[in-house]
Amino acid sequence: MHRVTATGLYLAITLLMVAGHHANMVVSEAAESTIPSFELVTLGGEAYSDKSLQGQPTLLVFWAPWCNVCQRELPLLGQFYRQSKPVQLRVLSIGFADTRTNVEAFVKARPGVFVFPTAYDEDRWVANAFKINATPTYVLVDARGNIVLVHRGGGLLESVRFREFLSTLNG
Repeated sequence: MHRVTATGLYLAITLLMVAGHHANMVVSEAAESTIPSFELVTLGGEAYSDKSLQGQPTLLVFWAPWCNVCQRELPLLGQFYRQSKPVQLRVLSIGFADTRTNVEAFVKARPGVFVFPTAYDEDRWVANAFKINATPTYVLVDARGNIVLVHRGGGLLESVRFREFLSTLNG
């Protein structure tokens, strides 16, 4: 029988977390906390803040142009957004972890993907406020401004929790 030490257990968990991150492991968690205070201006000049999100469920999408998973997931999200427009879910895309120039160029090169507002998070202020440390990370916010789901990695559209939340919007 093997004896597991606290150090050994910590090392094993750390290695699994690193391996999972590199394998684009999906992590979804319920959060049920209020969103932090923030302000952003989209590339189109629209202002968004924690206060402006009140009253309408919103999906915040934190991504970076260099992120391979983001490059696969954002077109799927754009397609979902176009097909599900009647659903009362606002989507706000937030490019971060790269330069403004790279984010803007990525968005401009993909007009069919970025059919929802997109902002640039200068110096990661908003990402840090939300404790975002991976791309992509999706933050689902209810109409009262509560975080109901944080989803890291790909596969958001297949997430049971995400689908359940959408079904509550459809009545």
